[in-house]
Amino acid sequence: MCKNCGVVFHRTFDNSPRRAFTQDEINKRKSQEPVYSPIGPRTVIRGNTDSKGTLMSAQEQLKFSRLGKIHRSLTSSYERNLWIALPNFQRLQERMGLPATVVKDAIRIYQNAVKAKLTMGRSIDILMAASIFVSLKIHGIPRVVEEIIKDVDVPKKNVVKCYRLLLMRILPQMKIRVVHLGPIRYVDKFGEELQLSMNVRQDACRLLRRAKKNGLLIEGKDPKGLAAAAIYITSHLHKQPRTQNAIAKLSHITEVTLRVRCRDLKKYCKIPSIGR
Repeated sequence: MCKNCGVVFHRTFDNSPRRAFTQDEINKRKSQEPVYSPIGPRTVIRGNTDSKGTLMSAQEQLKFSRLGKIHRSLTSSYERNLWIALPNFQRLQERMGLPATVVKDAIRIYQNAVKAKLTMGRSIDILMAASIFVSLKIHGIPRVVEEIIKDVDVPKKNVVKCYRLLLMRILPQMKIRVVHLGPIRYVDKFGEELQLSMNVRQDACRLLRRAKKNGLLIEGKDPKGLAAAAIYITSHLHKQPRTQNAIAKLSHITEVTLRVRCRDLKKYCKIPSIGR
């Protein structure tokens, strides 16, 4: 089209690719990758071969070895830490089936912990597991810490200590509060894994509400134990019994704790004794 008089010389049709909406379409139409990743440059100088796989001469190897050393010296400890941690977050997300928002917030918490130098004397896996656990608590997802340490393979004691440290040091800076889940949030999770009917789960929730209304102090008690006790009682009342060992193993508590919580619920709800 002429800018002066507006005469159209020829038509030009838009042949740009169609917009991609699904993840499969995005992957198929992905033509190039960004030159830089979110954390530092993507270039890694190492090895004794060039891009075609040809062995370099001794002089070239010395040259690129020197360039690689300079390149590594330009990256900070913060970047090197995240180069190791970010792929581990992605692998843990795939193993545990975590939502993307949970992992995204866990990475934010981890980054703030690294900036605060909380990695001193702590392994990356422990801090990563604690960040995931904090993020699950923030989003109100009832997952227990034993599920995380099973996939990360780190001691539970160290993860819990690091979790408390993040609560005291990092979350106040980020102005985030953790949601402490009650026992009712765990009822549906345990009931689904035990393959119990919906009536059993609903009655377990009603039992917990009635016990709290009648004066049972839920605060300060492990919510997993109360949820397991309610499920154990209602499963027997509905003729869908589950053993104490199965419920205790699933909820990661001891059978002694399960029996104590059952006695508490029976006391405040006037439930007759049931067999084991």
